[in-house]
Amino acid sequence: MCSVNNFSHRVFSSIGNSNSKLKIYAALLSIIADGHFHSGQHIAIYLNVSRAAIWKAVKYLKSLGLQIEAVRGRGYRLENQIELLSKKEIIKGLSPIARQCCNQLAILFKTESTNSYLLNRLCFGKSHGNVVFAEYQSNGRGRRGNQWSSPLVSGVYVSVAWHFDVAPNILGLLSLYMGVATARTLSALGVDHVGLKWPNDIVIDNKKLGGVLLELRGEASGPVDVVIGIGVNYNLPEILLADIDKIVTDVCSHTQKRLSRNKLASRLISNVFEILQNLDLGGLPDPSLLDEWRQYDQTVGLKAKLILANKEIEGTLNGVDDRGSLLMIIDEQQKSFTSGEVSLRIQ
Repeated sequence: MCSVNNFSHRVFSSIGNSNSKLKIYAALLSIIADGHFHSGQHIAIYLNVSRAAIWKAVKYLKSLGLQIEAVRGRGYRLENQIELLSKKEIIKGLSPIARQCCNQLAILFKTESTNSYLLNRLCFGKSHGNVVFAEYQSNGRGRRGNQWSSPLVSGVYVSVAWHFDVAPNILGLLSLYMGVATARTLSALGVDHVGLKWPNDIVIDNKKLGGVLLELRGEASGPVDVVIGIGVNYNLPEILLADIDKIVTDVCSHTQKRLSRNKLASRLISNVFEILQNLDLGGLPDPSLLDEWRQYDQTVGLKAKLILANKEIEGTLNGVDDRGSLLMIIDEQQKSFTSGEVSLRIQ
């Protein structure tokens, strides 16, 4: 059994989780993250709460999918050691450009969604460079209001706020650029066969590995704040993979050795900030990023169905044009579609 005194605090308390129960849940998770047994009595004394509060916290963490073993006389332990996100480790791994761009970085134990968290706290122009991660999202959101499943400590869920003094011409391409940032990160860290699927999916063999969600506040031709949400499945519970019928995958299924979540997190936002910084300086579309997106595109030549507001269209996918619109061959004619109009289902 490991002593609770060896536990070093994570930075959950400084990041917006004012709910006292959440603080207990987060602290308990930090203690048992090492996979060793910890006495319930010692944990209760250390956290200055009752044994009943610890039991309820264990029950809550189990309800979120964690496999926690309880043995009389030994205490509680996670069946598998986990790596919690660490503000210190993420900042240490940032690139020089990202260190300059990152204004504030927070790690939440739980939030509805990281995008909603930043959107609700936007001070026009003053949230520039703010970053928020979450260990768990209770209502993670994808494109067109779809829910994004975000199990506890099973992914990297992050949002970045960025302010443009003048809305740039590349806003329609920004989701594709952020897909490139994500695919570039994963490929560089040894994740095999990473690809992109229009408009915002990160995939491997047509199984969803992650996604991008952009939300804007501001004027079409004036200043605008953009919140960029990125979710990457890191190590999904087997029961979840089975429940959703193998249409998703995770990082750990495609790496030969375990990849650090903190390393993935720091590299990801480093790539995001480097692209944003370059766009901020130029304000014009970057052909090289679009070319890189096309290299990651795993759908060219595939038959697909587009679901519009009131009809469905079948055709052959043919990449994207210079504005980031989807190209599709329909009845031997090439047509383009914008991300705001369609949903893509590969047959």
